[in-house]
Amino acid sequence: MKFLKFIVIVVALAMLGSTFTVDAKAKKRRSTVKKEKQMKAKTKCTSIKSKCTQTDQCSLDMVEYCNQGMMMTPVAQMHVERKNGNVVFVIKGTTTEEKEYVIDDGEQILKDALKIIEEEKMLEYKSSYSLKTSERVLDGETWSFRAKLADGRSVSSHGSNAWPGGDGLSRIGKLLYDRAYELLEANHQQ
Repeated sequence: MKFLKFIVIVVALAMLGSTFTVDAKAKKRRSTVKKEKQMKAKTKCTSIKSKCTQTDQCSLDMVEYCNQGMMMTPVAQMHVERKNGNVVFVIKGTTTEEKEYVIDDGEQILKDALKIIEEEKMLEYKSSYSLKTSERVLDGETWSFRAKLADGRSVSSHGSNAWPGGDGLSRIGKLLYDRAYELLEANHQQ
């Protein structure tokens, strides 16, 4: 009888030990997978410039920002892009027709926009931002933002009464709105 108890205890301990070994191996695998995911996430979030291999690949080909609320405005959408060897600034408002301007300072605007996009990590924006279903409203503000880099990377994001974190949209908006109003003012004086 003592021998039988001894065998039961040995078998139980062996099974318990193998369970600990299996659990330890599973835990180690989970830890390895978690570390791999963290490394991939870090790699994905590297800065724009670190992915560029040539100067021309570090440039912005197009940036567009649109912001509309319940008010009528002369500037609602701004689009800056390289076109036929020039940089073109397109302005469309709720109270104005679409106007296209070839601008001398276009390269600087695209460089400034790229700097903002990089600093604010705007290439990581989700495609859509909106309020929870229970918080929906019929008035407020909608926005959209698009950008395309020379190396082929791009972002297209929009929202309705909800925004991504950070100051990216307000900074891009200010950069483009300031230049748009300068163009409209200069055109109006002519």
